[in-house]
Amino acid sequence: MCPTDEVLRARLDGELSPIEAHELENHLIGCAGCRNRAEAMERQAKATREILSALAPLPDELVPDAGIALARFRALQRSAEAEAPSFFGRLFARRLRPAWGALAAAGLVFGLLSFSPARTWAQRVLAMLRVQKITVVPVDLKALDSLNGGNAAGKMLGQMLSDNVVVTIHGEPQAAAGAEEASQRAGFKVRLLSERTDVPQLTVEGEQAFHMTVDRERAQGILAELGHSDVNLPSSLDGATIAVHIPAAVVARYGNCPKEKPKGESGASSQAPQNAAPAPNVEVADESNCVILAQVPSPTVSVPPDLNIAELAEAGLQVAGMSAEQAHAFCQTVDWTSTLVIPIPRSLNASQTVTVDGVEGTLISLPPEWHRPAAYTLVWVKNGVIYSLMGFGNSSAAVPLAETLN
Repeated sequence: MCPTDEVLRARLDGELSPIEAHELENHLIGCAGCRNRAEAMERQAKATREILSALAPLPDELVPDAGIALARFRALQRSAEAEAPSFFGRLFARRLRPAWGALAAAGLVFGLLSFSPARTWAQRVLAMLRVQKITVVPVDLKALDSLNGGNAAGKMLGQMLSDNVVVTIHGEPQAAAGAEEASQRAGFKVRLLSERTDVPQLTVEGEQAFHMTVDRERAQGILAELGHSDVNLPSSLDGATIAVHIPAAVVARYGNCPKEKPKGESGASSQAPQNAAPAPNVEVADESNCVILAQVPSPTVSVPPDLNIAELAEAGLQVAGMSAEQAHAFCQTVDWTSTLVIPIPRSLNASQTVTVDGVEGTLISLPPEWHRPAAYTLVWVKNGVIYSLMGFGNSSAAVPLAETLN
Protein backbone atom coordinates (compact mmCIF):
# COMPACT_ATOMS: atom_id res chain seq x y z
CA MET A 1 0.00 0.00 0.00
CA CYS A 2 1.49 3.31 -1.08
CA PRO A 3 1.63 6.07 1.58
CA THR A 4 -0.74 9.03 1.37
CA ASP A 5 0.38 12.63 1.04
CA GLU A 6 -0.25 13.07 4.78
CA VAL A 7 2.34 10.40 5.57
CA LEU A 8 4.90 11.93 3.20
CA ARG A 9 4.24 15.34 4.75
CA ALA A 10 4.69 13.86 8.24
CA ARG A 11 8.04 12.42 7.09
CA LEU A 12 9.08 15.83 5.82
CA ASP A 13 8.03 17.47 9.11
CA GLY A 14 9.80 14.84 11.25
CA GLU A 15 6.54 13.65 12.84
CA LEU A 16 6.99 9.91 12.23
CA SER A 17 8.28 7.55 14.88
CA PRO A 18 11.60 5.79 14.16
CA ILE A 19 9.76 2.59 13.21
CA GLU A 20 7.32 4.43 10.92
CA ALA A 21 10.16 6.38 9.31
CA HIS A 22 12.16 3.19 8.71
CA GLU A 23 9.19 1.43 7.08
CA LEU A 24 8.50 4.43 4.86
CA GLU A 25 12.13 4.76 3.74
CA ASN A 26 12.15 1.08 2.76
CA HIS A 27 9.00 1.64 0.71
CA LEU A 28 10.48 4.68 -1.05
CA ILE A 29 13.56 2.67 -2.06
CA GLY A 30 11.41 0.22 -4.00
CA CYS A 31 8.63 2.54 -5.27
CA ALA A 32 9.69 5.10 -7.88
CA GLY A 33 6.27 6.75 -7.97
CA CYS A 34 6.20 7.47 -4.23
CA ARG A 35 9.85 8.52 -4.33
CA ASN A 36 9.03 11.09 -7.03
CA ARG A 37 6.07 12.36 -4.96
CA ALA A 38 8.28 12.70 -1.89
CA GLU A 39 10.98 14.57 -3.84
CA ALA A 40 8.38 16.90 -5.39
CA MET A 41 6.99 17.63 -1.92
CA GLU A 42 10.49 18.40 -0.62
CA ARG A 43 11.11 20.82 -3.50
CA GLN A 44 7.78 22.51 -2.87
CA ALA A 45 8.51 22.84 0.85
CA LYS A 46 11.94 24.33 0.15
CA ALA A 47 10.46 26.87 -2.27
CA THR A 48 7.77 27.77 0.27
CA ARG A 49 10.37 28.30 3.01
CA GLU A 50 12.37 30.60 0.73
CA ILE A 51 9.27 32.66 -0.07
CA LEU A 52 8.19 32.90 3.57
CA SER A 53 11.69 33.85 4.71
CA ALA A 54 11.28 37.09 2.75
CA LEU A 55 8.32 37.99 4.98
CA ALA A 56 10.31 37.94 8.21
CA PRO A 57 10.61 41.44 9.77
CA LEU A 58 13.94 43.23 9.53
CA PRO A 59 15.96 43.73 12.74
CA ASP A 60 14.90 47.40 12.98
CA GLU A 61 11.32 46.81 11.74
CA LEU A 62 8.33 47.22 14.07
CA VAL A 63 6.41 43.94 14.41
CA PRO A 64 2.62 44.57 13.97
CA ASP A 65 0.08 43.46 16.56
CA ALA A 66 -1.04 39.88 15.76
CA GLY A 67 -4.67 40.54 16.75
CA ILE A 68 -4.99 43.51 14.41
CA ALA A 69 -3.35 41.61 11.56
CA LEU A 70 -5.72 38.65 12.05
CA ALA A 71 -8.78 40.96 12.04
CA ARG A 72 -7.63 42.53 8.76
CA PHE A 73 -7.04 39.11 7.21
CA ARG A 74 -10.52 37.87 8.18
CA ALA A 75 -12.12 41.01 6.75
CA LEU A 76 -10.34 40.45 3.43
CA GLN A 77 -11.31 36.76 3.46
CA ARG A 78 -14.99 37.56 3.99
CA SER A 79 -14.86 40.01 1.09
CA ALA A 80 -13.24 37.41 -1.19
CA GLU A 81 -15.77 34.72 -0.20
CA ALA A 82 -18.65 37.03 -1.10
CA GLU A 83 -17.34 37.19 -4.68
CA ALA A 84 -16.30 33.52 -4.90
CA PRO A 85 -18.03 31.16 -7.38
CA SER A 86 -20.46 28.51 -6.18
CA PHE A 87 -19.31 25.09 -4.98
CA PHE A 88 -20.30 23.34 -8.21
CA GLY A 89 -18.78 26.18 -10.22
CA ARG A 90 -15.45 25.49 -8.50
CA LEU A 91 -15.88 21.73 -8.70
CA PHE A 92 -16.27 21.79 -12.49
CA ALA A 93 -13.82 24.62 -13.15
CA ARG A 94 -11.78 24.33 -16.32
CA ARG A 95 -8.67 22.92 -14.62
CA LEU A 96 -10.67 20.09 -13.03
CA ARG A 97 -12.80 19.00 -15.98
CA PRO A 98 -10.54 16.17 -17.25
CA ALA A 99 -11.11 14.30 -14.00
CA TRP A 100 -14.85 15.11 -14.06
CA GLY A 101 -15.95 11.55 -13.38
CA ALA A 102 -13.90 11.09 -10.24
CA LEU A 103 -14.81 14.52 -8.92
CA ALA A 104 -18.50 14.05 -9.66
CA ALA A 105 -18.46 10.86 -7.64
CA ALA A 106 -16.53 12.54 -4.83
CA GLY A 107 -18.96 15.47 -4.88
CA LEU A 108 -21.97 13.15 -4.74
CA VAL A 109 -20.71 10.98 -1.89
CA PHE A 110 -18.45 13.31 0.09
CA GLY A 111 -19.73 16.75 -0.89
CA LEU A 112 -21.61 17.30 2.36
CA LEU A 113 -18.56 16.94 4.58
CA SER A 114 -16.04 19.34 6.14
CA PHE A 115 -12.45 18.49 6.86
CA SER A 116 -9.11 19.37 8.58
CA PRO A 117 -5.68 17.65 8.63
CA ALA A 118 -5.03 14.36 10.45
CA ARG A 119 -2.04 13.82 12.74
CA THR A 120 -2.02 10.32 14.27
CA TRP A 121 -0.59 7.21 12.63
CA ALA A 122 -3.96 5.44 12.93
CA GLN A 123 -5.50 8.17 10.79
CA ARG A 124 -2.71 7.97 8.24
CA VAL A 125 -3.08 4.24 7.59
CA LEU A 126 -6.02 4.36 5.21
CA ALA A 127 -7.89 1.96 2.97
CA MET A 128 -7.32 2.74 -0.70
CA LEU A 129 -10.20 3.03 -3.15
CA ARG A 130 -9.11 2.61 -6.79
CA VAL A 131 -11.37 2.79 -9.83
CA GLN A 132 -11.66 -0.52 -11.68
CA LYS A 133 -15.15 -0.22 -13.16
CA ILE A 134 -17.84 2.37 -13.83
CA THR A 135 -21.58 2.57 -13.28
CA VAL A 136 -24.17 5.34 -13.53
CA VAL A 137 -26.80 6.43 -11.05
CA PRO A 138 -29.90 8.58 -11.85
CA VAL A 139 -30.16 11.71 -9.70
CA ASP A 140 -32.55 14.63 -9.29
CA LEU A 141 -30.77 17.74 -10.56
CA LYS A 142 -33.14 20.02 -8.67
CA ALA A 143 -32.08 18.33 -5.44
CA LEU A 144 -28.40 18.87 -6.25
CA ASP A 145 -29.08 22.48 -7.22
CA SER A 146 -29.85 23.06 -3.54
CA LEU A 147 -26.09 22.84 -2.96
CA ASN A 148 -25.26 25.47 -5.55
CA GLY A 149 -24.49 28.23 -3.07
CA GLY A 150 -27.63 30.33 -3.49
CA ASN A 151 -29.30 29.30 -0.25
CA ALA A 152 -28.39 28.61 3.36
CA ALA A 153 -27.37 24.98 2.75
CA GLY A 154 -25.15 25.92 -0.19
CA LYS A 155 -23.49 28.69 1.80
CA MET A 156 -22.95 26.36 4.75
CA LEU A 157 -21.33 23.79 2.47
CA GLY A 158 -19.17 26.40 0.76
CA GLN A 159 -18.03 27.73 4.13
CA MET A 160 -17.11 24.26 5.38
CA LEU A 161 -15.06 23.54 2.27
CA SER A 162 -13.35 26.93 2.45
CA ASP A 163 -12.54 26.36 6.11
CA ASN A 164 -11.30 22.81 6.00
CA VAL A 165 -10.23 21.43 2.60
CA VAL A 166 -6.42 21.26 2.56
CA VAL A 167 -4.95 21.24 -0.94
CA THR A 168 -1.57 19.50 -0.97
CA ILE A 169 -0.91 19.34 -4.72
CA HIS A 170 -2.19 21.80 -7.32
CA GLY A 171 -0.57 21.16 -10.70
CA GLU A 172 -1.06 23.61 -13.55
CA PRO A 173 -2.03 22.61 -17.12
CA GLN A 174 0.71 22.44 -19.73
CA ALA A 175 0.56 22.13 -23.51
CA ALA A 176 2.36 19.18 -25.13
CA ALA A 177 3.66 18.97 -28.68
CA GLY A 178 2.92 15.26 -29.11
CA ALA A 179 2.05 11.97 -27.44
CA GLU A 180 5.64 11.28 -26.39
CA GLU A 181 6.00 14.61 -24.60
CA ALA A 182 2.55 14.25 -23.01
CA SER A 183 3.43 10.74 -21.81
CA GLN A 184 6.66 11.99 -20.26
CA ARG A 185 4.95 14.83 -18.42
CA ALA A 186 1.93 12.79 -17.28
CA GLY A 187 3.88 9.70 -16.24
CA PHE A 188 1.88 7.14 -18.25
CA LYS A 189 1.61 6.05 -21.89
CA VAL A 190 -0.75 8.38 -23.74
CA ARG A 191 -2.90 6.81 -26.45
CA LEU A 192 -4.32 8.68 -29.44
CA LEU A 193 -6.99 7.99 -32.07
CA SER A 194 -5.34 6.56 -35.18
CA GLU A 195 -8.49 7.10 -37.27
CA ARG A 196 -8.20 10.87 -36.92
CA THR A 197 -5.76 12.32 -39.44
CA ASP A 198 -5.79 15.80 -37.89
CA VAL A 199 -3.25 16.66 -35.20
CA PRO A 200 -4.87 16.98 -31.77
CA GLN A 201 -4.29 19.80 -29.32
CA LEU A 202 -2.73 18.07 -26.28
CA THR A 203 -2.93 19.41 -22.74
CA VAL A 204 -1.46 17.78 -19.63
CA GLU A 205 -3.67 18.75 -16.71
CA GLY A 206 -1.66 18.97 -13.49
CA GLU A 207 -1.80 16.49 -10.62
CA GLN A 208 -4.29 17.38 -7.86
CA ALA A 209 -4.53 16.24 -4.24
CA PHE A 210 -6.40 17.34 -1.14
CA HIS A 211 -7.43 15.90 2.21
CA MET A 212 -10.09 16.58 4.81
CA THR A 213 -11.29 15.44 8.24
CA VAL A 214 -15.02 15.10 8.69
CA ASP A 215 -17.11 17.16 11.09
CA ARG A 216 -20.21 14.96 11.25
CA GLU A 217 -22.28 17.41 13.31
CA ARG A 218 -21.75 20.17 10.77
CA ALA A 219 -22.60 17.84 7.89
CA GLN A 220 -25.82 16.78 9.64
CA GLY A 221 -26.71 20.45 9.96
CA ILE A 222 -26.51 20.84 6.18
CA LEU A 223 -28.72 17.77 5.71
CA ALA A 224 -31.31 19.30 8.04
CA GLU A 225 -31.16 22.59 6.14
CA LEU A 226 -31.85 20.63 2.93
CA GLY A 227 -34.91 19.02 4.52
CA HIS A 228 -33.21 15.66 5.11
CA SER A 229 -33.08 15.59 8.90
CA ASP A 230 -34.17 11.94 8.67
CA VAL A 231 -30.92 11.01 6.88
CA ASN A 232 -28.27 10.01 9.40
CA LEU A 233 -24.61 9.92 8.49
CA PRO A 234 -22.70 6.93 9.94
CA SER A 235 -21.15 7.61 13.35
CA SER A 236 -17.79 6.30 12.07
CA LEU A 237 -17.69 9.38 9.83
CA ASP A 238 -16.99 11.82 12.66
CA GLY A 239 -13.30 12.71 12.71
CA ALA A 240 -12.56 10.44 9.74
CA THR A 241 -9.82 11.57 7.40
CA ILE A 242 -10.48 11.34 3.68
CA ALA A 243 -7.75 12.02 1.12
CA VAL A 244 -8.22 12.36 -2.64
CA HIS A 245 -5.39 12.13 -5.15
CA ILE A 246 -5.96 12.76 -8.87
CA PRO A 247 -2.93 12.00 -11.07
CA ALA A 248 -1.98 14.15 -14.03
CA ALA A 249 -4.49 13.77 -16.87
CA VAL A 250 -4.08 14.23 -20.62
CA VAL A 251 -6.74 15.80 -22.84
CA ALA A 252 -6.60 15.53 -26.64
CA ARG A 253 -8.91 17.84 -28.58
CA TYR A 254 -9.55 17.03 -32.24
CA GLY A 255 -11.29 19.27 -34.75
CA ASN A 256 -13.33 22.43 -34.16
CA CYS A 257 -14.05 22.06 -30.45
CA PRO A 258 -15.97 24.61 -28.32
CA LYS A 259 -14.11 27.62 -27.04
CA GLU A 260 -14.52 29.18 -23.62
CA LYS A 261 -16.85 32.17 -23.40
CA PRO A 262 -15.74 35.22 -21.46
CA LYS A 263 -16.35 34.95 -17.75
CA GLY A 264 -19.93 35.66 -16.77
CA GLU A 265 -21.61 34.72 -20.07
CA SER A 266 -23.99 31.80 -20.18
CA GLY A 267 -23.79 28.95 -22.66
CA ALA A 268 -27.04 27.18 -21.78
CA SER A 269 -29.39 26.35 -24.63
CA SER A 270 -32.83 27.91 -24.40
CA GLN A 271 -34.28 24.79 -25.98
CA ALA A 272 -32.98 22.39 -23.31
CA PRO A 273 -35.55 20.87 -20.94
CA GLN A 274 -36.19 22.76 -17.73
CA ASN A 275 -34.59 19.99 -15.68
CA ALA A 276 -31.67 19.43 -18.05
CA ALA A 277 -28.07 19.74 -16.91
CA PRO A 278 -26.58 23.17 -17.62
CA ALA A 279 -24.84 23.32 -20.97
CA PRO A 280 -21.06 23.97 -20.85
CA ASN A 281 -19.98 27.61 -20.73
CA VAL A 282 -18.91 27.63 -24.37
CA GLU A 283 -19.54 29.43 -27.62
CA VAL A 284 -21.73 27.48 -30.03
CA ALA A 285 -19.98 26.58 -33.28
CA ASP A 286 -19.95 23.78 -35.83
CA GLU A 287 -18.84 21.07 -33.45
CA SER A 288 -19.69 18.10 -35.65
CA ASN A 289 -16.03 17.15 -36.15
CA CYS A 290 -14.99 17.81 -32.53
CA VAL A 291 -13.82 14.88 -30.43
CA ILE A 292 -12.31 15.22 -26.96
CA LEU A 293 -10.36 12.30 -25.50
CA ALA A 294 -9.39 12.46 -21.82
CA GLN A 295 -7.28 9.86 -20.03
CA VAL A 296 -6.15 9.75 -16.42
CA PRO A 297 -4.75 7.01 -14.17
CA SER A 298 -7.24 5.95 -11.53
CA PRO A 299 -7.74 8.62 -8.87
CA THR A 300 -7.54 7.26 -5.33
CA VAL A 301 -9.76 8.05 -2.38
CA SER A 302 -8.31 7.10 0.99
CA VAL A 303 -10.62 6.52 3.95
CA PRO A 304 -10.30 5.00 7.44
CA PRO A 305 -10.81 1.20 7.35
CA ASP A 306 -13.73 1.37 9.80
CA LEU A 307 -15.72 3.90 7.73
CA ASN A 308 -18.86 2.33 6.20
CA ILE A 309 -18.74 3.65 2.63
CA ALA A 310 -22.07 2.08 1.69
CA GLU A 311 -23.90 3.93 4.50
CA LEU A 312 -22.26 7.19 3.46
CA ALA A 313 -23.21 6.59 -0.17
CA GLU A 314 -26.82 5.87 0.81
CA ALA A 315 -27.00 9.24 2.56
CA GLY A 316 -25.58 11.01 -0.49
CA LEU A 317 -28.01 9.29 -2.84
CA GLN A 318 -30.99 10.26 -0.69
CA VAL A 319 -29.88 13.88 -0.89
CA ALA A 320 -29.67 13.38 -4.68
CA GLY A 321 -33.36 12.47 -4.80
CA MET A 322 -33.55 8.73 -4.08
CA SER A 323 -35.80 7.25 -1.41
CA ALA A 324 -34.11 5.40 1.46
CA GLU A 325 -35.23 2.08 -0.05
CA GLN A 326 -33.94 2.96 -3.54
CA ALA A 327 -30.60 4.18 -2.17
CA HIS A 328 -30.14 1.04 -0.09
CA ALA A 329 -31.01 -1.24 -3.02
CA PHE A 330 -28.61 0.57 -5.35
CA CYS A 331 -25.74 0.48 -2.84
CA GLN A 332 -26.07 -3.28 -2.53
CA THR A 333 -25.13 -3.57 -6.22
CA VAL A 334 -21.95 -1.51 -6.00
CA ASP A 335 -18.48 -2.35 -4.75
CA TRP A 336 -17.57 1.04 -3.36
CA THR A 337 -13.86 0.20 -3.13
CA SER A 338 -13.48 -0.15 -6.90
CA THR A 339 -16.41 1.51 -8.67
CA LEU A 340 -16.65 5.03 -10.08
CA VAL A 341 -20.29 6.11 -9.83
CA ILE A 342 -21.28 8.77 -12.36
CA PRO A 343 -24.49 10.71 -11.62
CA ILE A 344 -26.74 11.47 -14.60
CA PRO A 345 -30.12 13.28 -14.68
CA ARG A 346 -32.97 10.96 -13.78
CA SER A 347 -35.04 12.05 -16.79
CA LEU A 348 -32.15 11.25 -19.16
CA ASN A 349 -32.61 7.53 -19.73
CA ALA A 350 -29.80 7.26 -22.26
CA SER A 351 -26.94 5.18 -20.85
CA GLN A 352 -25.95 1.68 -21.88
CA THR A 353 -23.21 -0.85 -21.20
CA VAL A 354 -20.97 -1.56 -24.20
CA THR A 355 -17.81 -3.48 -24.98
CA VAL A 356 -14.97 -1.15 -25.92
CA ASP A 357 -11.18 -1.52 -26.08
CA GLY A 358 -11.60 -5.12 -24.91
CA VAL A 359 -13.36 -4.16 -21.66
CA GLU A 360 -16.79 -3.09 -20.43
CA GLY A 361 -17.66 0.59 -20.82
CA THR A 362 -20.57 2.99 -20.35
CA LEU A 363 -22.00 5.03 -23.22
CA ILE A 364 -24.07 8.11 -22.28
CA SER A 365 -26.05 9.87 -25.01
CA LEU A 366 -27.35 13.44 -24.94
CA PRO A 367 -30.24 13.82 -27.44
CA PRO A 368 -30.88 17.13 -29.28
CA GLU A 369 -33.44 18.25 -26.70
CA TRP A 370 -30.65 18.14 -24.10
CA HIS A 371 -27.72 19.34 -26.17
CA ARG A 372 -27.51 20.88 -29.63
CA PRO A 373 -26.07 19.18 -31.54
CA ALA A 374 -26.61 15.75 -30.00
CA ALA A 375 -23.59 14.56 -28.06
CA TYR A 376 -22.22 11.48 -26.35
CA THR A 377 -19.65 10.45 -23.74
CA LEU A 378 -18.04 7.00 -23.64
CA VAL A 379 -16.25 6.07 -20.41
CA TRP A 380 -14.21 2.95 -19.62
CA VAL A 381 -11.30 1.73 -17.50
CA LYS A 382 -8.37 -0.30 -18.83
CA ASN A 383 -5.07 -1.18 -17.17
CA GLY A 384 -5.71 1.31 -14.38
CA VAL A 385 -6.44 4.26 -16.70
CA ILE A 386 -9.85 5.93 -17.02
CA TYR A 387 -10.73 6.97 -20.58
CA SER A 388 -13.46 9.43 -21.56
CA LEU A 389 -14.32 9.99 -25.21
CA MET A 390 -16.74 12.86 -25.91
CA GLY A 391 -18.07 13.78 -29.33
CA PHE A 392 -21.02 15.29 -31.17
CA GLY A 393 -23.57 13.60 -33.38
CA ASN A 394 -24.78 10.00 -33.34
CA SER A 395 -23.48 8.01 -30.36
CA SER A 396 -23.12 4.92 -32.56
CA ALA A 397 -19.81 6.37 -33.75
CA ALA A 398 -18.29 6.32 -30.26
CA VAL A 399 -17.24 2.68 -29.89
CA PRO A 400 -15.75 2.28 -33.41
CA LEU A 401 -13.75 5.47 -32.90
CA ALA A 402 -12.49 4.34 -29.49
CA GLU A 403 -11.36 1.04 -30.99
CA THR A 404 -8.77 2.96 -33.04
CA LEU A 405 -6.74 3.95 -29.95
CA ASN A 406 -3.09 3.01 -30.23
